[in-house]
Amino acid sequence: MGTLINNITNYYTYLNENLADPRTNTFPLVSSPIPIIVIMYVYHRFVKSWGPAFMANRQPYDLKKLIIVYNLVQIYLSLYITLECVNKLYITGYYSLWCQKMIYEDTPLERVVVGKVWLYYMIKIIDLMDTVFFVLRKKFSQVSFLHVYHHLGMCLLGFVGTKYVPGGHGVMLGFINSIVHAVMYSYYLISIVRPQWVRQWWKKYITQLQILQFLLLILHFGHVLFEPSCEYPKWVSFVFLPHNIFILFLFSDFYIKEYILKKNKRI
Repeated sequence: MGTLINNITNYYTYLNENLADPRTNTFPLVSSPIPIIVIMYVYHRFVKSWGPAFMANRQPYDLKKLIIVYNLVQIYLSLYITLECVNKLYITGYYSLWCQKMIYEDTPLERVVVGKVWLYYMIKIIDLMDTVFFVLRKKFSQVSFLHVYHHLGMCLLGFVGTKYVPGGHGVMLGFINSIVHAVMYSYYLISIVRPQWVRQWWKKYITQLQILQFLLLILHFGHVLFEPSCEYPKWVSFVFLPHNIFILFLFSDFYIKEYILKKNKRI
């Protein structure tokens, strides 16, 4: 029994300490997987069980002002991450668009990269509030498997990326996703502040943009596996690709049901 416990302890230390990037391993919500696991568990239980039970005999909460502030914060953070990537990494040629290896040198710019990777991870945790707002407003139909799985998956991948590979090729994920989120939260903001401006086709094209996002990320991470000269760790693709492929399938299925099959039924 003692040997088993020692083996488990040694393996945990190996995964949590030895393999981790020392630049981020002391950051909040990175040094141990336990906090993010707890956050994900509480989130799932709240949106699927505790929240609906709490709201069963209550009127929907009026969260309009809070959601406006939340959307503005999300737009700002998404644009900030996007512009940082463009101005400091891609326009300057410091990072390659097609294949970027990890840079472990402790330089001022790499400290910026590491800090922004951690910030992106924090944004994925903040994103969980989307579902909490749905529950408190009693919009339970919005709390779909696609919605919850996507948020949980991004939190987990955010943890993995920040702890083990904070930079390099994976930065493109945060860059593309931040562009999509800037558009998406702008739509959410307009829909709550000026609903009369919203057009039905906007939502359809945002879904198409999300699908395009996952296609690009599958291509971006997939080619690492077949490009011998690419020095980015290939194990990252084996972790990230299944999530992106599955989420692409879920979004495509939603798009077909919502915008193709329903349209055909109306015709």
